[in-house]
Amino acid sequence: MNSGAISILLESDPVEVAGLQARMLSLLAEAGLDPLASFQFACAIIEAVNNCVTHAYLGVGGQPIALSMLTGGERIDVEIRDTGPPLPSELLQPREMPGGEAMSGRGWPIIWQWTDAVSYRREAHENVLTLTRRLESAESPRETQ
Repeated sequence: MNSGAISILLESDPVEVAGLQARMLSLLAEAGLDPLASFQFACAIIEAVNNCVTHAYLGVGGQPIALSMLTGGERIDVEIRDTGPPLPSELLQPREMPGGEAMSGRGWPIIWQWTDAVSYRREAHENVLTLTRRLESAESPRETQ
């Protein structure tokens, strides 16, 4: 795996988010994840970015979202920043997928299931969400709790 950092700036626009998925798959594969792990981690990243568009910015386009991908050692960290309101603390707890007809709340279980670690902090009026995936965790990054 090559060590390094990559920064991606985009706006809260569904077209930009859609284009991000292919780019993330390529970058994650270059970083050393196998195809299944790349797909899983890219889905978790895209879900987190979609949350920025839908929840932080309430669907308003043109708002900033910044991603930084840091590779080195045995893991990949992806930091996602937005300038929306602080995340509610209950979202940051691992949980099962909602049942029934729930249209919201499905993304966080995907994020928790397909990452090895999730951390959040509020910094200078920004939400900073960091998703981590170990390189050796190709099958299942986290045991179901």
